[in-house]
Amino acid sequence: MVAHPPTQHHPDLHAEITIKARSGQSIHVRHMRREDAPLLERMFYKLSSETRWRRFFVPLDNVDPEQVRRETRHLAHIDPDRAAALLATVMEDGREEGIAVARYGRIGDDPTCAEASIVVRDDYQGAGIGVQVFDLLVQVALARGIHHMVLLTHADNLGMIGIVHKLGLPYSGHYTSGLYEIDLQLTDNEPPVFPFSTPQK
Repeated sequence: MVAHPPTQHHPDLHAEITIKARSGQSIHVRHMRREDAPLLERMFYKLSSETRWRRFFVPLDNVDPEQVRRETRHLAHIDPDRAAALLATVMEDGREEGIAVARYGRIGDDPTCAEASIVVRDDYQGAGIGVQVFDLLVQVALARGIHHMVLLTHADNLGMIGIVHKLGLPYSGHYTSGLYEIDLQLTDNEPPVFPFSTPQK
C-alpha cells in the first residue's frame, strides 16, 4: 500500500498500544483508518438509543441504513492536518470490533483550538476505558500544537463530565442552547508515555 503524503508529517499515524479495562481485559487503541468504515457501522448498531442521542444530539432509532453507511465512511476519512480519531478495539468472534472512538477536529483558522468528542459502547461504559482513550487523544493534540479543546454535551451526561474531570486538566463549563459546553485547557504536565504522542519534526 502506498502511504499518503500527510503520513510523512505525522509519524504517530501507525502507532498502536494496549490499555487495560478495570476488569483486566486488554483493549487495543490506534488511529482510525479509512478502511475502518464497516467497523464503525457495526459499532453504531451496538450503541443504545441513549448513547446515540448523547453523542449525536438527535434521535437515531430509525435511521436509514444507507445514511449510516455514508456517515461512517465520512467519519473514517481523517485529514491528519486538521483532525485525529483514536479507535479502541477488541476481538469478538475472531473479528476486530470497535468499542470506543475519541476524536478532535480543528475549529476555524485557529490551529491551537479543536472541538472534541468521545463515545464508548454501552457494554464497555464504566470500565475505565473512556478516560484512557481521551487522555491519549489529548497527548496527540498536544503533540500537534493544540492547547484548547471544546466539548459539547448534555448537562446530565455525567459520564462525559466525569472523563473531563479525571483528566486533571483545567476546564470550565457553561450552558449554551440547552447543552453544556466544556472548555478544556491542555497542559503538558508529564513526559509523553504513549508512542503516538511523538511531536512533529
